[in-house]
Formats: sequence, structure tokens, C-alpha cells
Amino acid sequence: MPKPPTTITIAPSRLALLAHGLPVLGVVALLTHQAPPWVAVSAALVMGAVLWDVARCRPAGALRVTPRPSAPPGWAWRPRGTSDWRVAQLDCDYLGPWLVGLRLDGRRLWVWPDSSDAASRRTLRRWLVSLP
Repeated sequence: MPKPPTTITIAPSRLALLAHGLPVLGVVALLTHQAPPWVAVSAALVMGAVLWDVARCRPAGALRVTPRPSAPPGWAWRPRGTSDWRVAQLDCDYLGPWLVGLRLDGRRLWVWPDSSDAASRRTLRRWLVSLP
């Protein structure tokens, strides 16, 4: 009897936003003390816009893995706010203890510790380790 599909919910990470925001804050603080005011203000505006874009474009949704006998598992992605599953090509670039780097149909997806609950991340890691 085949195993049922497993669904892993992935939420936008606040830790990722913090990891991007702290260097921005450091650079702007350094420029405030070392550069002319117009450079510091320009850098703050540009980096703030980039940080806003990063915060706005964080992926969220559900990843479903369907086991297949004698074949690699099938992956599907459902963006948040939709009900349709799309078949997806999933590749794992980085599998660390805290962070998982995925390529979902060519788009980068980082799974941070606060992106999903511990049991879902553990399940995802088990599936990713078994990939060829």
C-alpha cells in the first residue's frame, strides 16, 4: 500500500527579514558617520526599498510530496491564497541543521526555522535526504 502524500506548510520567515535587515542597518549607520549626508540618505532609501521588496516577495504556501514506488517522489506547490496544486520541480541546494535551500521551479526558496513547525521541517529533511 503506497504512503499518502505529505503536505508541508511554509510561511514567510521573520528571521530571514531580520538577517537581511541587520546588515542594512549596519551599512546605513556606518554611512551616517563616515559619508556625506546625501550619500547616507540615498543609501538608506535604496536599501530600504530593496528590503521592502524582499519582505513583499517572500514565498509562502504549501509543499506536497507524493511518494511513488521505485521512482523519485513527486512534488507539488500551492501558493498561499490559492487552492490549485501545481506540479513542481524541486532541487535541494543546501541542507543544513537550521536552514534548507530549495529551488522550486527555478525560484529560490529558503526554509528558515520559523518558516514551518519542527515536525514539518524534519519530514521535509527526510524526504530531501532520500533524493538522488
